[in-house]
Amino acid sequence: MSWHKALQDSFALALASALLTRYREVPSASFLAKEFNLRASHCEPITQETARRWLKGLAIPKFDKLLLLRSWLDLDLNALGLPSLEATVKKNQLQKDLLARQEAFVARTQSIKEALEVLMREVERLEATLEGLAA
Repeated sequence: MSWHKALQDSFALALASALLTRYREVPSASFLAKEFNLRASHCEPITQETARRWLKGLAIPKFDKLLLLRSWLDLDLNALGLPSLEATVKKNQLQKDLLARQEAFVARTQSIKEALEVLMREVERLEATLEGLAA
């Protein structure tokens, strides 16, 4: 089973569990879509087919819809194996730090390269001067 399919199945189970807790049953896709869309002021509404795909483990909502499901149904996103918001923020900061270090390294490397080129030209000039004196 692929990682993506496992995540879809995990989401479907978490959604069913949250719906059972909220409504004491797993409602129809029509009901889920209608109730979702009543709350979807900050994201696009969904179709009954989309709700059916979520319930069957055939699709995973995009992040904005996951957030709505979390607030409406108290859906545990950590149970899906998704990183927490704190972990995501920390990862982004580490990536930014790494990029800054790489850029600084490249800048230092360019400076060293330029210094070596100047030094090599000076060595060549001195060698030419020494050859002229020896002749």
